Amino acid sequence: MATPTPIRVLILEDSEDDLLLMLHELRRGGISPEYERADSAEGMHAALGRQKWDAIISDYNIPGFGALAALDIVRERKLDIPFIIVSGKIGEDTAVAAMKAGAHDYLMKGNLSRLVPAIEREIREADERRRRHQAEEAIRTQFVQISTIFDSLNALVYVVDLADFRLLYLNRYGMQLFGEEWEGRPCFEVIQGGKTVPCDFCTNEKLLLDGKPLPPYIWEYQNSVSGRWYQCIDKAIRWTDGRLVRMEIAIDITERKEMERMKDEMISAVSHEMHTPLTAMMGFTEFLLENEVDREQQKNCLRTIYKETERLSELISNFLQLQRLRASMVKFRIKPVQVGLLLADAAALYAAASKKHRVMVECPPDVGAVRGNEEQLYQVLSNLISNAIKYSPDGGEVVLGARAGEDAVTFWVKDQGIGIAPEFQEKIFERFFRVDNTDRRKMGGAGLGLTLVREIVAAHGGRVWVESAPEAGSTFYVSLPAMRQSEAA
Repeated sequence: MATPTPIRVLILEDSEDDLLLMLHELRRGGISPEYERADSAEGMHAALGRQKWDAIISDYNIPGFGALAALDIVRERKLDIPFIIVSGKIGEDTAVAAMKAGAHDYLMKGNLSRLVPAIEREIREADERRRRHQAEEAIRTQFVQISTIFDSLNALVYVVDLADFRLLYLNRYGMQLFGEEWEGRPCFEVIQGGKTVPCDFCTNEKLLLDGKPLPPYIWEYQNSVSGRWYQCIDKAIRWTDGRLVRMEIAIDITERKEMERMKDEMISAVSHEMHTPLTAMMGFTEFLLENEVDREQQKNCLRTIYKETERLSELISNFLQLQRLRASMVKFRIKPVQVGLLLADAAALYAAASKKHRVMVECPPDVGAVRGNEEQLYQVLSNLISNAIKYSPDGGEVVLGARAGEDAVTFWVKDQGIGIAPEFQEKIFERFFRVDNTDRRKMGGAGLGLTLVREIVAAHGGRVWVESAPEAGSTFYVSLPAMRQSEAA
């Protein structure tokens, strides 16, 4: 004989005889009921609070209570419990209304043979609903966890239907780029700035083979909306509803692309700048080796070779120093540097550099000190004064000045030269940049001096800028953190 199945049953019934009849039917059908009877809303609430129930059996009509009121309580408490109505008399319309209110089955007290099969069926279906709900909840939880991870990435992550290209997911980074109104719209319309047809470079066909997902496809592209470059990892995956979708993770590599471009330009520029003096040196050397020339002509050739050697040496020295600064290989010995003395020393060195130029210092005696490396800051001044003389071909005054602020000391080099057009005043600090006009081309130079100035000043926590106008001279300013008295001590 089979062991009875234990089931916890809450019975809503006001008749003791009907209760015993239902218990007898349950036991006869192989159920060992653990039960409690209630005949009011208060009693039902109390019973529901004491323990969990596998099923509820309710009479339709109970004085002051009843099945419909009991169903309201079940809904209020958001319970998923099989609810079976057993009534002595119930019409078809009433039964339909009860089913719409949430009852799972109803039967007559005069025909209880269906009671056990109905309870067993509804318990099985309730268990299935709970398992399905738990699975859905687990998927939702997992989705939230993955979304949290994707939202923390500084990368674009989105999911799109493989058939109709409609977006199913877009992470926070993507919404910052393309806006909040994305759900259900085609990916090419949102991400590619209003396109009306799928992109030519769409990877959907590269993600599946015979309907099965392939390994991730990695590629690069430039976004037509932002102009930024992305490295993309595309993969066909199963979505929460089982369909195959495309997930893309796009990492912004614009800076890397820019660095690659700058590296290529740098190599090209260095090769070009080194080639020019080398060509001159080789040409004059070959001329001297193959020809008998007088002493004066020899000196002219040797002076040219020496000048080009100096130029090449300066180029290599500046370039290597610039690379060390960029790679943080230079460790400055920081100490108080008196700006007034620094300007005076630099002016004295360059006073005799040109007969057409007059180098002057206009600096108050109490301008103070800055935190820095004297050798590096002297090079900044040297480059600026050298440029001031070079780009003032008609001569004139080169004025060195300084002023003290609350937290910084600013010094400058002012010339009366050919000046710089506004559109070039930011670019002149870039590597190898030279304004392409005849006057400046006559001056030569590798275009690294101002770049080196900017890097040294930046390494000291300061900034450099220029104020200039064509044919009205230029003033280069350098602002550096002031050395406080406590630091100097």
